[in-house]
Amino acid sequence: MTFARRFLLGSTALLLSGAMAQAQEACSDYTVVAGDNLRYIARAAYGDADLYRLIYEANVAKIGEKADLIEIGVTLTLPCDPQTETAAVAPEAEPAPETVTPVAATTETAAIEAQPAAPAEKPITMVTGNGYAPFADETLPGGGMMTQLVEMATFRADPGIAYNISFVNDWQAHIDALLPSGAYDLSFPWVRPNCEGSMLSPGDQARCTDFAFSAPFFEIVDGFFAKRDSGLLDVISASGFADKRICRPEGYTTGVLDAAGLTAPTITLVRAEDAEDCFRALAAGEVDLVSVDAEVGDAMVAKLGLISTVASNPHLSTIVSLHVIAHKSNPKAVAMIGQLDAGLIEMYQSGEWYDIVSTALSQQRKQD
Repeated sequence: MTFARRFLLGSTALLLSGAMAQAQEACSDYTVVAGDNLRYIARAAYGDADLYRLIYEANVAKIGEKADLIEIGVTLTLPCDPQTETAAVAPEAEPAPETVTPVAATTETAAIEAQPAAPAEKPITMVTGNGYAPFADETLPGGGMMTQLVEMATFRADPGIAYNISFVNDWQAHIDALLPSGAYDLSFPWVRPNCEGSMLSPGDQARCTDFAFSAPFFEIVDGFFAKRDSGLLDVISASGFADKRICRPEGYTTGVLDAAGLTAPTITLVRAEDAEDCFRALAAGEVDLVSVDAEVGDAMVAKLGLISTVASNPHLSTIVSLHVIAHKSNPKAVAMIGQLDAGLIEMYQSGEWYDIVSTALSQQRKQD
């Protein structure tokens, strides 16, 4: 559960020292040096790391169909920038139609033509939602940090995997209906409850029983937000929140509250549709605390203009991790979880995980 954190602390210096972008230009050749990956090269050549597939597709014969780590010394062709290329190509005159004499089909060719084409394999369908900055939101670059991580893990697993990603804002419906019914194969990002523990709410117990979880993609700090003048920012024990109204968005596991003994009737749990509704309720005095992860909470406080009135309690927090999930009744999706885990390991090795995370967090903090 702490692999992502250990990797980040242990490898940041190595990744940064080996990832200095060399001079790269679109419409040219580039020789790979130590520390390179396709995202670094795409950012240097096009100013957009998410154009890494453009480089891959132009060099698949050199990189390999599996998109394993590119080798030092390999010369890659960098296509022209599709975002700025304006060269006009004059349309060619259409050739005169040829006169074709029909030929009677032989028995053999007729039999071949009569065979139905093999059905194309259905793409993997993934669903996430909005309002979860910096991890998932259609308005964020690349759909958010977790969306980018999942797409890159898919690419690392196998560039040929067909998939599509949809945004459905009813997070609870993901686990209650969309995945169990097979409407979607995978959903992200989700916190894995402490499935090995003995104190699980019915909802968390069902999540542990019915769903398969990927390896952790990112670790978050789950904490409590309150008004600055409430006195709740000075509380150093969860018992200090007794009798309080705590808002936690739908879809969020209650495991962090359960483990702290913050269950009914000790507290009043309020379930809002999303984090924004929780913070609006806090501002209006309808709840006393918001229980949510720090990155999402900080982003929401900034978005709603609550920085001067709302802050997070610095004493009480829990580290949890974000995952991709699949319903266990869907064998294709469960197998895909294994592929994502393999792709995630390759992202750690290549530096792409750190690149995506650091860029997304930097962008979020600039907005805050």
